[in-house]
Amino acid sequence: MTTSVTLQALQATEAPTDLLRALKELKNAVIGNTWKKVEYAGDDALLRFLLGLLVPPAAGDDLGVDLVAETAVIIGALGSAGSLTLRPLLAARVPETILAVIRALPPSPEHPLHPGARRMLPPLLRALRNVLGATADAVWGHMWGVGGEQKVVGTGLVGEDVITPARVGPRGNAAVWKAEASAALVLVFEPQNYTALLSLLDACPDAVVLLPLYQLLARLIQLPSHREALGLHGAGGADADAPPFLTSHLLETIANWFVPGRKPNPKLLEAALDLLAALVKGQPRVAAYIREWSATSPIAVVYDDDEEPTPFPDVAVFVQLMETGPPGVRIAVAGCLTHILKAIKSGPLRERSIVSLTNVTLTNLNLLGVIIKLMRTEAIEERVKLSFVLAALVSDDERLQKTAAEQGCPKLLISMLIQVDADEARGELGHDSASRMREAVLLALSALAFNHEPTRSLIADASPPVLPLVCAALSHPSYGVRAAACCLARALSRTVAIMRTSIVDSGVGEEVVAALRREVARRRAEPIDGPIDADGDDSMDVTLEEELGDRSWTVEVAATATICNLVTNFSPLKDKLLGNGGLELLVELTASPHEPLALNALWALKNVTYHASEALKAEVMAVLGWDTLRRFISAETPKQLRAHALDIVQNLLDDQTAVQMNKTVEALGLEFIINVVADSIRPTVDIDLDLCEPGLYILSHLALGGNELRNAITTRVELLEALSSTLNVPYDEVRIPALRALRHLVDSNSRRRPRQNIVDLLQPYQLKTRVRELAESDTSVSVRAGAVALLELLERAK
Repeated sequence: MTTSVTLQALQATEAPTDLLRALKELKNAVIGNTWKKVEYAGDDALLRFLLGLLVPPAAGDDLGVDLVAETAVIIGALGSAGSLTLRPLLAARVPETILAVIRALPPSPEHPLHPGARRMLPPLLRALRNVLGATADAVWGHMWGVGGEQKVVGTGLVGEDVITPARVGPRGNAAVWKAEASAALVLVFEPQNYTALLSLLDACPDAVVLLPLYQLLARLIQLPSHREALGLHGAGGADADAPPFLTSHLLETIANWFVPGRKPNPKLLEAALDLLAALVKGQPRVAAYIREWSATSPIAVVYDDDEEPTPFPDVAVFVQLMETGPPGVRIAVAGCLTHILKAIKSGPLRERSIVSLTNVTLTNLNLLGVIIKLMRTEAIEERVKLSFVLAALVSDDERLQKTAAEQGCPKLLISMLIQVDADEARGELGHDSASRMREAVLLALSALAFNHEPTRSLIADASPPVLPLVCAALSHPSYGVRAAACCLARALSRTVAIMRTSIVDSGVGEEVVAALRREVARRRAEPIDGPIDADGDDSMDVTLEEELGDRSWTVEVAATATICNLVTNFSPLKDKLLGNGGLELLVELTASPHEPLALNALWALKNVTYHASEALKAEVMAVLGWDTLRRFISAETPKQLRAHALDIVQNLLDDQTAVQMNKTVEALGLEFIINVVADSIRPTVDIDLDLCEPGLYILSHLALGGNELRNAITTRVELLEALSSTLNVPYDEVRIPALRALRHLVDSNSRRRPRQNIVDLLQPYQLKTRVRELAESDTSVSVRAGAVALLELLERAK
């Protein structure tokens, strides 16, 4: 589609004032009209013309300032349509153009702040936020739920009739599109760009500038390197021991909320809290600075005469905001506090005091209570955010999951899930809001049930039943809902009784596999550079639902994580899931370029082979192939994949006769498997438990083999030295299989004597003395039992 009339009107203007008037008309045409946004974004010539106007005007050129500001408003409006207009905006290098203008505005040693900066910066930053925010949603997934796919109808509103994304011509193939999106997301973190942006915090501290800047940075800070670069570094030119500039600035913004006589700005405070949450996530050093600031802040120690001092001095300011602020602020505080508390708990042990951990626990409980209270009273949009925050707060914390259950939180979420279906069916809730609410609630339920069995039982036995809703969610149009449903199915399957009954009877187990098959089939159907366009041009466009980055694997990763629980020995679904190409599908996914998906597929195969029959082991290897298994356990393979592959080898050797073991070793190669074992148990400064443990179990199995296998072990001095050294490792996971391997080497299955030649070979390692010490004084019952069994053998030797 072309908009040549619009472009001709702009080009026909004779004076800058006429051009400004035409730009205002164009602005009025696109604001609030999604159809027009898509139409204009798809006009390459019009887009080039608009970007040509984004040039820093000379000082004193007020008309030039107005032209830049109006153009930025238009670009920001185009970017606000999200994925519908994103591709042409990135292809035209809109973020680079905007950043070039912004870099010219802050003060520098050569010039002061541009006179028109305060007029240009708000629309420029909003435009940059809109475009890069939409890019982040496409690559990383949406922060508060995926929602329904946007579809454009002739009214210009976002509805559900016709999908018409803006086209971008030959540059629109998937490979180029993904490269452009990934490159755009790191632009802000290039030194010249983030230096210019951070300088605005002091040079132009107006709320209309700070708000979009906070929102921009909060959305783009995703990697630990980003958090460390921005969360801990001082201002440019500051001393090395200066406080972190951005973190200090945000804390001052938060403190300003309490300044008497100052008009509060809830939106700015929310944005500051969101940015602080992004900075502190997984960063104990940032959390430590925040704790120190909060505990010493004057705000933290101001009490009424009849009030007791706060029991949360580490985060007193945030607790006060959470209990007294408006709803939006309280939700933002909840999200920020969640990341602060988790960062504190993840810090080095030497930096965690009993008082500190007690304060964290008390604050967690207080925070949980506030979240549950707000979920009972707030509107749907707020409840969506609260559900995501709740999921993050209680994840991996069994105590919080139990407390939430005692406060009725799972029942509340179940009622919300049932209600959202009813409201959507009656047309009282839009598809987008319903999808995001469904995703948020399913994720929150999965987090609450993951470590707490009573919550799993509550969900499985709920009336009205919840599992049919989970089953339906597994085929929902939104990938976020499908993934969340997989997460809940995985949590429920952690209870054997539920997995053997409710998961089977409701059809959830089979539907998880069906969902995985659909995702894989969709990916197979797409050409390398994306789907072929309707007119047969495979270089033209990718579909609106084409996903980028990690988010494109979300459902497959969640589904395979669930299947890991469904293929265990005690699962009635195991045979059904492995049949009809299920085993072949898992093997195919081990070759996925996305490592988490390959990891889950290997994990599932590990569970399939655990205590499996020889027939099933042979079936797995016939599909997987010995060459593939050798590649997975080789040193070149990433550690996590290698560890699971070693577990598969361990399972293959388990319970095998000497003849069966010889066949397995022959298929892998004797020298190869011995080298792999030696490499995995090699002593290092920091022992790698993920590799060492399965390596030792493999060695213990091999030690039960024939003379050829034992000779291959005992003639490798470095292998015996490594085995001996593992007894000194202070981890039961290592010492138990090490003792077992030594016992299997020494034991001759004779009641009279162990293998004297091996006892003599191990004599230089003073084995008897060290094993006796373990047998007498180790704190682990399992280690002591293993040491006693080995010591009895050694005592019978000459």
